Amino acid sequence: MMLRQEFEAFSGLILDLDGVIWVGERPIQEAVEAVRRLKELGLKIMFVTNNSTRSRRDYEMRLRSLGLDVNVEEIMNSGYATALLLREKYGGGSAYVVGEIGLVEELEGQGLKVLTREECWRDGADFVIVGMDREFNYWKIATSMRAIRHGALFVATNGDKTFPSEMGLLPGAGSMIAAISAASGKEPDIVVGKPSSHIFDIALKKLGLRRDKVLVIGDRIDTDIEGARRAGMKSLLVLTGVTRKEELMSSAIKPDFVLGSISEMFTQDP
Repeated sequence: MMLRQEFEAFSGLILDLDGVIWVGERPIQEAVEAVRRLKELGLKIMFVTNNSTRSRRDYEMRLRSLGLDVNVEEIMNSGYATALLLREKYGGGSAYVVGEIGLVEELEGQGLKVLTREECWRDGADFVIVGMDREFNYWKIATSMRAIRHGALFVATNGDKTFPSEMGLLPGAGSMIAAISAASGKEPDIVVGKPSSHIFDIALKKLGLRRDKVLVIGDRIDTDIEGARRAGMKSLLVLTGVTRKEELMSSAIKPDFVLGSISEMFTQDP
């Protein structure tokens, strides 16, 4: 198999995970094989996901378990991008976190102090950082609301209202953000993940390639494809995740390419 002609101009890929490489815990086997082949052809790949529930090390281990030769520097999640941005722009600080252990690990890895609920109520926080949290509850809303109303910067790892799973669509970080926005009366000050330019800029810097040499591949029109458009990059929508053909037809946001799976990036042997 060879790379189809329309993709030969690209030297690198920004590649989503959920809905592209796997759905929930189920790998998309033909996509895994396609990634292996793309790496063999010498394309530089940066796996970029809005999912902050796992750390980059967790993603590295999972990709390696599928037989892919991947290192942690080829992985960018919204938690890591958030941590980098807050360290570089604000010099770090204290944070009350609505999110899971993967997000906490990335924030602490960049020197941010993660507060308990009690510490946040007593001392306040520099940031309230909200990602996907499968143990979201009333007191997390209340603590976030109080800190934001007392001046904490409201930071969202990403705005995805849903995410794909083996059970179908489930609530994503955007659902938690909406609840906290309603309570605090404030929208996030910063949204880091796709479609924001922040995460694409960090990924491009790590790839060391020009924008016109990198193709963005994802399964969501509102994050992957819209993010590529904002970043001035070409995009490929795959139909293995969230977006259905009918949604694509009615959407004002259009990708440059559409395929059933990334495995279709190759010509078929005669």
